[in-house]
Amino acid sequence: MKKSIIFNPFTPIPKSEKSHIRGWAMMWAQRLDADIATKETDLLDYENIYIDHGVNFHGSLNLFGGFNDDIVSNCYNLMDAVDNEAKLFSLDWKIKDCNYISQIEKRIGAKTTSEMVDFDFLEKFEKILNKAKYLPMESLNLDKWIIGDSHTLAFSMPDQAITRLNGQTLYNAICKKGLGKFLNYGNDLKFKEITLCLGSIDIRFHLLRLKTFTAKEFADLYAKEIISYQNYYNIPIKVCAPVPIEHELRKLPKTGQFEGQNFYGARWERLKFTFDFIKYLSDYCFDFDLIQPPKEWYTMPGDEYAREIMELHSSVHIAPKYYRSIYNWN
Repeated sequence: MKKSIIFNPFTPIPKSEKSHIRGWAMMWAQRLDADIATKETDLLDYENIYIDHGVNFHGSLNLFGGFNDDIVSNCYNLMDAVDNEAKLFSLDWKIKDCNYISQIEKRIGAKTTSEMVDFDFLEKFEKILNKAKYLPMESLNLDKWIIGDSHTLAFSMPDQAITRLNGQTLYNAICKKGLGKFLNYGNDLKFKEITLCLGSIDIRFHLLRLKTFTAKEFADLYAKEIISYQNYYNIPIKVCAPVPIEHELRKLPKTGQFEGQNFYGARWERLKFTFDFIKYLSDYCFDFDLIQPPKEWYTMPGDEYAREIMELHSSVHIAPKYYRSIYNWN
């Protein structure tokens, strides 16, 4: 019998290695030494089943084709495996907070809902789901930690626990909260090393719009916060550079916009700010390490970078096949 599998009973995990959704499953798979389920996977072959709710899950089931026979089959596959003593885990979310049963119940009798979905099915499925043990990545036996915005996936390594805070800005972390409060661990911090992945969202939307900081001022402010934290808690910190700037005509979903805009400032302005910000952060090389994607990505034509290196269309992310843990960034 195989050891572990990552599975989503409602939405198949994409096979494409240029999918951000698959990227999150891949990060968990690295740390759990697990397979990623396909439509053909028989869960009875596995000892441990990890439910991946999806990188974009926020508590609502988005089933464009309805709760159809294929999904019911997935659910029975899961129920049979757990009845056969497979251990069940829920990644990132506590099952009770997902509210799956109440959401499915509302779909009973709908045209797009399988006729096999009734209250008897829901009762059985709920009993199985309630056996799932909550598993956040921070609880794994890892002594390194990377925390930041959604780009943390690309910068992470398998020996790091990932805390992914979609939409998190550097300004909010250091100016509104202060780094110590943002990390919120203090003397109880169990990790021996921290990596911060912040700043890309600030460059995309806020710094050129508000003109509050120059690149040097922002880099100096960030560096001083890091040095102060390191000195106080004696924990080394590494810093991720902002990601390269893609082509301006790339389409984005509304979730990737700010006030209906894809970005603020021309591409060359944001690219210059990125170069300057990295340069001034590099001046602190004796105080902390700077992790940066391949330099040629920053100088590629924007459309080529977007087409070759980034995730599938409608995204701001680096494609999983080019993540640091998979593709050699040197």
